[in-house]
Amino acid sequence: MSLAPEIVGHEAVRVELRRLFDSDGPHTLLLAGPEGVGRRPVARWLAALLNCQAEPPSRPCGRCSSCRALGAGEHPDLREVAPGRTTRSGRSRRRREITIDQLVNRAQGDPDPLGPWLERRPRFRRRVAILDHAESLTPAAANAFLKMLEEPPAWALVVLIASGPEALLPTVASRCACVRLGAVDVDSYRDLGPHPALRLGLPGPLERARSNLEGFSEARDAVAGLVAALNGDLIDALEAAERVAKLAEAADDGAADDDGAISPLTLLRETLRAWPAPRYAAAVDAVERCEAALAAYASAQLAFTTLVLDLRRLAPG
Repeated sequence: MSLAPEIVGHEAVRVELRRLFDSDGPHTLLLAGPEGVGRRPVARWLAALLNCQAEPPSRPCGRCSSCRALGAGEHPDLREVAPGRTTRSGRSRRRREITIDQLVNRAQGDPDPLGPWLERRPRFRRRVAILDHAESLTPAAANAFLKMLEEPPAWALVVLIASGPEALLPTVASRCACVRLGAVDVDSYRDLGPHPALRLGLPGPLERARSNLEGFSEARDAVAGLVAALNGDLIDALEAAERVAKLAEAADDGAADDDGAISPLTLLRETLRAWPAPRYAAAVDAVERCEAALAAYASAQLAFTTLVLDLRRLAPG
């Protein structure tokens, strides 16, 4: 974890956060907004602001020992908790869940769960915990952590990241001060070519695409090839579907730190926007069925084969 890449936009949000924390500020905060809009970079910037050793208004300075530690991903007072990517048996977990053992002491659970970590005094000024994808808190985990959310230690700040209060359990949302992040200007990324995040103003997936141009271009070309093959020979269409399925599997396996990554299915959905409205709506339904099948651990090849057969029936002539 680090402050890099630099935050794109959100100047007003940072002014609001400075104002909120001019004195003590809230101890439980929700950063709300769509995936990829920059919630994590803002949360890390806030951790830097609260622990910077410089005098205001230069915080965060980027030069003091606290800022350098955060930039190197080694800050002793910053902790991020995200949904586990694997089950206890080691199987890939497609449904995100933050479980109770990540937050409180449990037999055979995390040896250093978040709650006890927050109770230890900071090395600098504030212990900051970022609870990523907070909507994936299981009810048991949320209930076990409510007391900490309501009354964390005086030196602690818990930052939840979710699309909005409505995505959280009501008992969790009611304990959070909410700051919303909206779309930002992403014109500087237009050199990437067509990308759904350009329309939505989401810098996260655009930054990921720029940092992995080869992978993004491969996924974009594979999706374009699948759509082009829909009106052609069935074997060609199935081979195109197989290529996209392999890329989707690789993207899922490698998404350990999903900061708004754009999957091949999202690229496909964006490409299909050129279809007439009734056909597009039906095609999106087919894409969503494919996503549901993948989430239920269906074979990716079988799911994409079914998808391409559905899309061939819907494709404009």
